[in-house]
Amino acid sequence: MVKISLTLSAFLLLLTTTSCSDNSSNTEDAVDNTTTSEVVIDNSTEKHIEATGKMGFFNLDSLNSKLSLFKEIETEIQASAKKAEQKMKNKQAEINNWEKKWSSKGQLLSSEQEKYMQEAQQMQQKAAMFEQNVQIQMQQEQAQLMETYALRLSGFTKDYAQKNGFDAIQAYQFGQSLWYYNPVLDITNDLAKIMNADYNSSTTVDSEEQ
Repeated sequence: MVKISLTLSAFLLLLTTTSCSDNSSNTEDAVDNTTTSEVVIDNSTEKHIEATGKMGFFNLDSLNSKLSLFKEIETEIQASAKKAEQKMKNKQAEINNWEKKWSSKGQLLSSEQEKYMQEAQQMQQKAAMFEQNVQIQMQQEQAQLMETYALRLSGFTKDYAQKNGFDAIQAYQFGQSLWYYNPVLDITNDLAKIMNADYNSSTTVDSEEQ
């Protein structure tokens, strides 16, 4: 009846596309059309970093399997889907009870049929609206959870790149266009250790505080 509507890879792609669109828009605003197509950069806010030519990679599927954060988010997404499914079951039970009320009357009289049809139409419309609202709420909850993960992953990746001299870090999954890279450039395990350490520090309660 209800399904998890978002996957991490699709959501990361959406964030990347949105980011690229925003950057493209900002670049166009910064172009001086009266002279040449030169992008104006505010050096007071933009930190100049020398390029190193160093790129890193991490396997998204492998990283997800190692992260306690992702496992909790996955659990909450499943809980959101189950909650939505239970709401729809409750609504169906309500409809079934209404049908039993009318069927218990046996053959409906002519004067009752109009009332029955009117209620049936209203019940159908309300059920459709209810299902739509439940699905929208579920999708919003799941999108917020995936956004939380994507933003945290982005932040840790950026911090790791700056501290270790990477110009770029790319996520990949099995079967994508990236067929080979030097294993030295694989930061999957490093990211997992850093993010798990942060997760544990945020979720573990010291015994002295209890």
